[in-house]
Amino acid sequence: MRGPDHLVIYLSGRCNLACRYCYAKGVSRRPIHAPELRSALAAFAAAAPAAPKFTILGGEPLLARRALATALSEIRRLFGRRAPVHLFTNGLLLKKGEAAALLARGVKLTVSLDGPAARRAAAAAKLPPALRRRVSAARVVTPASAAALPAEMRELLSLGFAGLAWSPDITAAWDAAALRRLRTASRELLLDYLRRLKAGDGVWELANGYEAVALAARGERPGPCRNLALAPDGFFYPCDKMLSGTAAQLRPFRCGPGGEGREKFFALARAAGVKASQSMCPAAPWAAARFASRPRRTPVGQAEARRAAAGWLAAAAKAGLSSPAFRRLHGI
Repeated sequence: MRGPDHLVIYLSGRCNLACRYCYAKGVSRRPIHAPELRSALAAFAAAAPAAPKFTILGGEPLLARRALATALSEIRRLFGRRAPVHLFTNGLLLKKGEAAALLARGVKLTVSLDGPAARRAAAAAKLPPALRRRVSAARVVTPASAAALPAEMRELLSLGFAGLAWSPDITAAWDAAALRRLRTASRELLLDYLRRLKAGDGVWELANGYEAVALAARGERPGPCRNLALAPDGFFYPCDKMLSGTAAQLRPFRCGPGGEGREKFFALARAAGVKASQSMCPAAPWAAARFASRPRRTPVGQAEARRAAAGWLAAAAKAGLSSPAFRRLHGI
């Protein structure tokens, strides 16, 4: 099995919001200690990952600014200025000039604009319009909000964001009616995207579609999961969706910086009828449910909801190759 090359760093589980569908509510609230963070990044570097990339999450990463500063400094020192670093934030805690400073350090910034319209507006207001053209926005789609997906994407596009992403709520049950709404909405969104591609009007980056773009552009089929999660306790785990588990649940699944020991997690997933992969991984909702502080069954309809999202990404990426603007946005 190819070793992991994508390190997902959870600085802490603290957040200034309490979104119902957040799967990371149980992640340790204490920020990762600087020595543990430095040691873990050094170990990941020693494992010599191919084309390493990094995603920094929380909770809310801006509630752990010291740890964030340490992470960014160490990544640049160990992996160079060109190593991709992606930071997710709800945007509400951005200080004046902070987004521009992060972008100047080569950090790709995605703002999660979920919840009521007033919250979205407050987060967007933290970013000057000129900066939004360099920032992505993301939405979690719930069964109740699925029908509104095309309108919400148009709203975010009108605010000037360069990239847009959406994904289905992995904590919710998707019954037949909700799945119909999601499929209908994703088809409408695709038609809207195709119209924009044809007109050259408002093409946006598929902010969560790098695997779909790689498949469309270079025939790189998604293979086994190449992610590795670094938790606030300073240990590596095979999947970030499991980090809400208790220490007793997680301890047996700690793994090495080169992915050593991940097979135990994958074997458990296979025994449950789930195969981990890269794009819209079907193991994500299973892991979030299996390793919750109070384990539960995977909500119904999750596989179908994730297939709908993956289908949208694949179709949009394939169509986008005909657009010079799309190709520029995705570095093709």
